[in-house]
Amino acid sequence: MLPDESRSIVPAPPDPARLGAVLLAAGSAVRMGGPNKLLMRIDGEPLVRRSLRTLQRVPIGHLVVVLGRDAQRVRIELDTFPVRAFCRVEVGCDQQVSVDAGLRALPEGLDAIVLALADLPLLETGDLRWLLARWRELPAGSAAIPFHGGARGNPAVIAGAMREPVLAAGPAAGGCRGWLAAHPQKVHRIETPNDHFVVDLDTPEDAARLAQRGIVVEPPASA
Repeated sequence: MLPDESRSIVPAPPDPARLGAVLLAAGSAVRMGGPNKLLMRIDGEPLVRRSLRTLQRVPIGHLVVVLGRDAQRVRIELDTFPVRAFCRVEVGCDQQVSVDAGLRALPEGLDAIVLALADLPLLETGDLRWLLARWRELPAGSAAIPFHGGARGNPAVIAGAMREPVLAAGPAAGGCRGWLAAHPQKVHRIETPNDHFVVDLDTPEDAARLAQRGIVVEPPASA
């Protein structure tokens, strides 16, 4: 079973209405060799549903989901959640196109925006609260990027004020990642206390490693 989120001692951030998140669920999942990894079940729950639930419980007031492959099936799994907007991008497009679409669907004036991948099966609400707490300790206008064991992780947390310049630059300039690379003084590396930020589900080998940790990974339910 996954660790119990209720054991986290990290307090929820104040004013969820000032927080936004983009859940990137548009990947083609070709390395999985067949099934859509976002519909694979982690301890009985579709991965994409678990990922959105984890964000919702932070809590975050403005949730946007970017869809691609199997968009309708993925959306059905999320219909019970209060999502601000669903965006759809072309399957196989650059990830920064998805980030751009998600940012455009968020309102202006947010304090912070979480840019989250939907394929992190270990990430818990407590982890996100911890990362947001670290972001709040940084200078105003900063971005926080988690790292663990030398590996860059996800999600990134960016200041809401970054939304407009990132959108103005556009995916052609490398999107959010390109903009942050051009403004390194605003980017802060956050060393995380666990590997939940860096363990993703991309391949059958990843699924096997999760199973070794006692996590049940099953194929998607029949359509």
